[in-house]
Amino acid sequence: MSLTTYVGYVIKFIYFFLSNLYSLPCYLVWMVLLTPLRFIAPNLYWKIESFMFRMLQCMVVTWFEINNFKVQECGDDIGVLHNKEAILLCNHQSTGDTPVIMVSTYNKKMASGTMLWIIYVIFKYTHFGVVSCLRGDFFIDQGKDVRQLQLDRLKKHLVEIYLPRNKKWLLVFPEGGFMYKRLESSQQYARKNGYPVLQHTTLPRIGAVKTILDTVGVPHQASDNVEPNGNYQIKDSSKPLEWVIDMTIAYKDRKALDMLGMVVGLYPQSDVLVHYRVYRAQDIPRDDVGLTSWLYDVYAKKDAMLDYYYKKGHLPDEIINAPSELPRIPLSVLKFDLLDQLLVHTFYLTSCYVHYHYIIKPMFLFVSYCLQLIC
Repeated sequence: MSLTTYVGYVIKFIYFFLSNLYSLPCYLVWMVLLTPLRFIAPNLYWKIESFMFRMLQCMVVTWFEINNFKVQECGDDIGVLHNKEAILLCNHQSTGDTPVIMVSTYNKKMASGTMLWIIYVIFKYTHFGVVSCLRGDFFIDQGKDVRQLQLDRLKKHLVEIYLPRNKKWLLVFPEGGFMYKRLESSQQYARKNGYPVLQHTTLPRIGAVKTILDTVGVPHQASDNVEPNGNYQIKDSSKPLEWVIDMTIAYKDRKALDMLGMVVGLYPQSDVLVHYRVYRAQDIPRDDVGLTSWLYDVYAKKDAMLDYYYKKGHLPDEIINAPSELPRIPLSVLKFDLLDQLLVHTFYLTSCYVHYHYIIKPMFLFVSYCLQLIC
């Protein structure tokens, strides 16, 4: 590689660092300044927070645009569900999945801003963890000894955070970790118990999905809330979740990319494919055996689709043209408004100036004055 290439990497990393530096603290300062609204008008406060969080994701969009990474999408048009409660199930391969999800959902109106992330507890201690804590994302730990405790915490979180803060989509990685770390043990478990042996995904865990469906999902059509005339009606407003979105991320040549490498531009520019398939929550079984069978079947289909894509370089026609009750998205590259990105960056840079001159600088002067009095 030439010196110019290395200089380009350094410049992009500096931009990546600076954009984090001026956007994340500004988000936090604004949300702290608006704290009175959290008690006086909580709905307004969390609506503002959703807009602010969506603007943070615009930073990720700009990182992709600078490095010429393209995200292709196809399948069901999940954009029409932007204001509906839904579970977003996504296969998990690397740290690159997170920015891909942010970019993919950014143009789905406010879906990205109102989405609650269910993520591994280690992310709580990253630079983004403070933002996640403030907005109410759920940090889940792993291990058999804490599994039930985590599910009980999740149930409480859904009732006390997800519903009151008017969140819409819940992001879940059912595999429980990166695919490459769990693939071998998943295949051994599948062979031992007669389950599908997957090659590009791992058998999903049902715990979080079942907890979500049982706690906030509309009742299962086959058993609950069926009127004498046979019409299905939703009566319980505390269980608004109607949809389950199966999101599949496919990297070219089966090479999952990491987040830092993507935003700095370490990889050759190549498209990332995202496919969506939507199901009604009321049609999904709620018992352990039925839900396990349904979720395993979803991931077996996902695995077969990935296998075809990795071998052929495109999706099969039956996937592209699959019938659906939702509008369909033809295979297309996501496009983003440059003016929108410029306005978001301008907002955060201006906020930095305002916060420094009217909050941080006066605070330092006040502290300095107090220290002089003491000394």
